[in-house]
Parts: sequence; structure tokens; C-alpha cells
Amino acid sequence: MMNHSLKRQGGFMLIEVLAAILIFSFGILGLVGLQAATINNSISAEDRSQAALLADNLVAALWSKSKLVSGSCDLLCAADGGNAKDYTNWQAKVKTAFHGGSGVAKLDASNASLVVITISWTAATKNNTAAASHTYTTEVVVQ
Repeated sequence: MMNHSLKRQGGFMLIEVLAAILIFSFGILGLVGLQAATINNSISAEDRSQAALLADNLVAALWSKSKLVSGSCDLLCAADGGNAKDYTNWQAKVKTAFHGGSGVAKLDASNASLVVITISWTAATKNNTAAASHTYTTEVVVQ
């Protein structure tokens, strides 16, 4: 009778092993997907941090050189005959840091001491997928 019972259960252990391997495989695939999402989020955070640092560099230049006087925007505008070299150098840094990104700083029309700095870039992607565009904007009062 015991021999008959073993014959009926023959192969059941193989099915259990196959099910365990399947569950384990799905777990590993989930971990790989989680790792990929973590890397993408890390790269995005690094880009935002770089944009904040570049904006801070321009703000530091505005404050240290006291170029924004009585509505003039020597550092921001080349048209006023001032030295716009600092601003164009900053724009070149933005373009280099973000592989073609752009940085713009504008004086607010209603408040001549408020500068709005906007940095835009397109995130690098793999496998020629659709690239996401990003923007970092900050406002600073320069007196």
C-alpha cells in the first residue's frame, strides 16, 4: 500500500521546484526593475542639483559684483554697453553641463531687483527613447 502511494505522488516534487523557481525569477526581475528606477532617479537628482549649483553661481556673481544698479542689468544684458561676459560665460557653462541645455536670467518687469533664473535641459536617455525635458527656476532679489 505504501508503494502505491509513492507512485501517485511521483513528480509532485518536480512541480513544486518549478513553481519555486518561477516565483524566485519574478522576484529577481522585480529587483532588476527597482535598480533601474533607482539609477534613473539618481541621475535626475544629480541633474537638478547641478542646475541649482549653476543658478547659485550666477546669483553669487550678481551679488558679488553689484552689477544690478538702478534697473541696469550689466551682467544680464549686453545691450546696455556693460560687461555681459560673465553672463555669456555662465550660459556656456549651462550649455556644457547639460549637453545643449539653456540658461536664461531675466529681470522682473514689475520689480527691478528681482531676477528670475531658468535652466532648461533634456535628460539623456538610453535606447533612443523619448527624452524628457526638465526645467529648474529660481527667483532672487539682488540689491
